[in-house]
Amino acid sequence: MNRADEDRGASAMPPASNTTDGVTEGSEVTGAEGPVADLPADPATDSAAGTAAGSVAADYRAPVWVRLWWTPLVLFAVVGLLAAGAGIRALIDRPPADSSVDVGFARDMSEHHSQAVQMAMVEFSHGGDAAIRSVAQDIALGQQREIGIMATWLSGWGRTETSAREPMAWMAGDSGATGDGGHSAHEGMGMGTGAEADAGATDAGSADTSVRMPGMASEAELARLAAASGRDLDIQFLTLMIRHHRGGIEMAQYAWLHADSDKVRTLARVMVGNQDREITQMQADLERLGAPRA
Repeated sequence: MNRADEDRGASAMPPASNTTDGVTEGSEVTGAEGPVADLPADPATDSAAGTAAGSVAADYRAPVWVRLWWTPLVLFAVVGLLAAGAGIRALIDRPPADSSVDVGFARDMSEHHSQAVQMAMVEFSHGGDAAIRSVAQDIALGQQREIGIMATWLSGWGRTETSAREPMAWMAGDSGATGDGGHSAHEGMGMGTGAEADAGATDAGSADTSVRMPGMASEAELARLAAASGRDLDIQFLTLMIRHHRGGIEMAQYAWLHADSDKVRTLARVMVGNQDREITQMQADLERLGAPRA
C-alpha cells in the first residue's frame, strides 16, 4: 500500500469522540439508581454558593426601628443621671449663708489677722531683739497668707469681705442673733475684762468701742506700740500679741466646732495649733527679757 492509499484510509475513518472513562461528553451520567443530577462542578463553586446564601440572609435583618427601640431608653437614662448629678453637685457646692459661721469666721478672722500683721510689722521694723523680730516676721507672713485663703473663700461663695453685720454675731448661736442688743458674743468672750486690763487696756479703764473682736488692741494701744522702740517695743509687742492670739484661738475653736465646710474647720484647727505654739514662744521671750508673763 502506497502513501496515497494510507491517506485516503485515514480520512475515511469517523472522527474520534472526546470521552472520559468511556462516557461521551454531553451524555447523561447515570448510576445504579438512575441519573445523577446537580453535581457541583468544583469546591470553589460550592463556597461561592454559600457566600451568596449568607448575603441573602443578611439582607433580611430586622427593620431599623426594631433594632433601635432601646435607644430612647438609654438617652432618657443618661439625661436622668446627668440631671441627678447636677442636682447633687448644686447641693454640695451651695455657698454658705451670709449669716453662717463659715462666712462670719472668714470675714472677722481676716480683720483680726490684719491687726496682727500690722503689729508684727511694727516690731519687725523697730524691735530691739532679733529673735522677737523673727517671730514677728513669721506671724506677719503666716497670717497674711491665711487672709488670702479666706478672701478666696468669700469670693468663691459670692460674699463680700466686709459686712454691715455686727462683728462676732456668728458666734452668738445658730440664728446669728445676739439676743441682748448685740453684746452676747462679746461678753461671752470676756472682752475688756481682767486679763486684758493686766496686758495694758485703755487708759480710762473702761471698754473701748474700737475693740471689735476678742483680743484685739485698741487704737490707743496701737498708737503706743507705734511710738515705742527697742526693748520697750519688744515687751509691748509680745504682751499685745499674746492677748491677740488668745482671742483668735477662741474664734478659731468655735469655727472648728461649728463651721459646715471641711476646709473652714481644717484651717481653724491649724490656726489653733499655730497660735498656741506662738504663745508659748512669746511667753518664753518675755521671761528672757525679764518682763512679766502676759
